[in-house]
Amino acid sequence: MLAQVKKLAGGDLAGRFGAWWSGRDYTAPEAAEGGEAAEAAAAPPAKPVVVADAPKAPASAVVEAEPVPVEAPKAKAPSRNQAANGTAIRIRALETLWGEGRLAPGSFSLDTKLVDAAVELANGPGDIGFIGGDGALLNVFAGQSGRQALVSEWRRDCAEYLTTAAPRATVTAGEVDRPRGFVDGSLPAVISVEAFAFADHKAGMVGRVFRALDAGGRWVFLDTTRKTKKTPPAAFASAWAEPQLATGEEVEELLMLAGFKTVRKVSANALVLASARQGYANLAHVLEQAASNGLTGREGALFLQELAWEAQSWRARTRAIEGGALEVNIWVADKTAQTGPLLIALDRLVGADDAGAADALFDRS
Repeated sequence: MLAQVKKLAGGDLAGRFGAWWSGRDYTAPEAAEGGEAAEAAAAPPAKPVVVADAPKAPASAVVEAEPVPVEAPKAKAPSRNQAANGTAIRIRALETLWGEGRLAPGSFSLDTKLVDAAVELANGPGDIGFIGGDGALLNVFAGQSGRQALVSEWRRDCAEYLTTAAPRATVTAGEVDRPRGFVDGSLPAVISVEAFAFADHKAGMVGRVFRALDAGGRWVFLDTTRKTKKTPPAAFASAWAEPQLATGEEVEELLMLAGFKTVRKVSANALVLASARQGYANLAHVLEQAASNGLTGREGALFLQELAWEAQSWRARTRAIEGGALEVNIWVADKTAQTGPLLIALDRLVGADDAGAADALFDRS
């Protein structure tokens, strides 16, 4: 598989992806005598790895994961987050692009902010609820809190994946707007990721979370909202379901109508964009690693297809965020009145796990 990828990319995978990401023409590296650079420069232009047209999102916000055309064989050397009975090829592709345990751009810094905000007021006993998220977020929570994580997972393939990726969590399959596994009045906090973005019946979801929280409960969620009349379709072409994006004003209104006394938010645009660039910067390396783990033949082709769809879709989404059509925020909704600003420090936009990696690939001049 790796040989095919290098052939498609003309021997300079990182350079071609960097040019594609930045929207500029690709310039081959300067030729060196008898070196690989000379061969790459002499080679005819290659087609980019990504597909020309991203697939359309599914017709409705169902909970089924995007289907795989054929049943893939097991990887010869699966990572510790890939269950012995085989993880969906799509999940492997997402972890390859975004990092082990991650199904979307993220970082330890961003996960920590969500967890810190959730447990800030949780002085009494009680478990913490999760809707969506990934193994990385749940493992950060497990490392920072002795509380139990109760996860309601609406993506069917991901429910099984999380039992291995986050073994300390209790995972229940549900629907995004009908979370399950939460007893009314039992949770000091709930953390969710992109629940509003894909929930069809948003009022129902908000009502269920409100009832699950105790008297002083808090809901912390990372979510994407639109600032235009329509959602950019290409930005969610590889999503798990059809997006149902609302505006920030609509989200706030739903929370207040449900009974939350205080609703606050801070922008997470810079953190998400930095994490997306990090994934692309590491792409050449992780492809080599994937090839060495036995992703060859039909399985390798399907893996590359999923990787290409995700890369193209997130390129469109980052452009929409940068252009102001979309925004990503950390929201905090409290059942008791709160005063003062949120104690979420977003001043350090690049965490230790992100440091400078994107500079290796992206020209910022």
